[in-house]
Amino acid sequence: MRNMKTVTLSASIAAIMALTACGSEGTNSSSSTPAAATPGASTAATTPAPTKKDPVTLTFAISNTVDATPFNKIFKEFEAKTGNKVELQALPGGDFDNMMKTRFSTGDFPDLFLMQPGPKQYVKLRASETLREWSGDKAVWDRIIPTMKDFQADANKKIYGVPFGATGMMGIYYNKDVFAKAGVQPPKNYTDMIESAKKIKAAGVTPFYEGVKDGWPPQVFYFTGWVSNVDPAIGDAGVQNLEKNALKLADIPALKDLFTKQKELKDLGLLQSNPLAGTFDELQNLMGEGKVGMAFMLDGIIPQLEKKFGKDFVTNKIGFFPFPSATDAGTALITPPNQLMIPSKAKNADVAAELVKFMISPEMVDLYYQTSPGIPIFQSAKSSLYPVQQTVKDLIDANKAKINVQNRLTPTFADFQKTLQTFFIDGDVDKALKEFSANYEKDGKAKLLDGFK
Repeated sequence: MRNMKTVTLSASIAAIMALTACGSEGTNSSSSTPAAATPGASTAATTPAPTKKDPVTLTFAISNTVDATPFNKIFKEFEAKTGNKVELQALPGGDFDNMMKTRFSTGDFPDLFLMQPGPKQYVKLRASETLREWSGDKAVWDRIIPTMKDFQADANKKIYGVPFGATGMMGIYYNKDVFAKAGVQPPKNYTDMIESAKKIKAAGVTPFYEGVKDGWPPQVFYFTGWVSNVDPAIGDAGVQNLEKNALKLADIPALKDLFTKQKELKDLGLLQSNPLAGTFDELQNLMGEGKVGMAFMLDGIIPQLEKKFGKDFVTNKIGFFPFPSATDAGTALITPPNQLMIPSKAKNADVAAELVKFMISPEMVDLYYQTSPGIPIFQSAKSSLYPVQQTVKDLIDANKAKINVQNRLTPTFADFQKTLQTFFIDGDVDKALKEFSANYEKDGKAKLLDGFK
């Protein structure tokens, strides 16, 4: 039986900062959570009721890749309190962005919609002209981790979306039995990790696995390595300079060092024999069978391993640690949840705002996590977590977690997976870094962002 631990999110978190691991902008929905916890007492009795008015039916647009179950439970409570109904409009995930932009251009506004995290979405929708602003709404931000507010703000400190859901995570997942066989523990620094990998190899097990054929997996190495190695080197000011193109990716030594480190794993024989043929599916099989020790990976591996090897395996045999730095065990990478947005010209914008505040009330937040457990972003929220998630929760509480840099930047790391596939073939660090930097600038120019024109 799973040894899930009920957690309460501390109000003292001071510095978390957050993908799309695949370098895409698809809807962020963490699916690495265990099955729902048993609900407690009825939530309907204690949630303050919004003011009753003539009932309306709100429209809520959501990607069909997002589980609607917890939302429907909340909407049922909202209807019972107010008489207002919520009509869910599930749009195709792959076309969600384009469909929303089309609806905005034609004036076909939903009352509320769920969008990918971060301020880069404001650019797509011309937020200052089209979206309700939440920046000064104390009733909202008192409920949410403070640095989630900082992360949501644009260059003018304006916020047009309310984060809702759970935090995802990326890092190094490992097979505990493999570690025990090799006599190693989670590393204290990067050198320690390499030495442990050598011991795992000596024990007859592949230390690391990279799914280069699939394209997206090797990017996780850089996202997780960034928060432990690049962020400390350039600081938040450096990220802000990247945002306005006052700092070039190619001019960051700590980033170049990540390319060198990934090449080193291959040169030292610490990857599988043919990483170019590596796939996410094969990684799951080999890690589950104890033939691979570690992988730089997003939390989507958890439900896949559970599906193939069972809940007890994920609970008792899979561990997690951050990408280490040269001096310590590293910083955990976390990914923010989606954000709730209201078009300022929506027919029922005011009622939709009432719904958002109802959704983030303590009782509704707990109801959400009962149905869809995950690492909470709300103050004092309760959720049931796997041990690997609890590890990240503890790092968040210890101020050793930061939001994925791609969620903090408006330009994207365009074509990064193609750059890395070539890099795994030719091993040219300078060429890969230069291409990576040029593609980032190209994306900024395409978006007509300040500093990139």
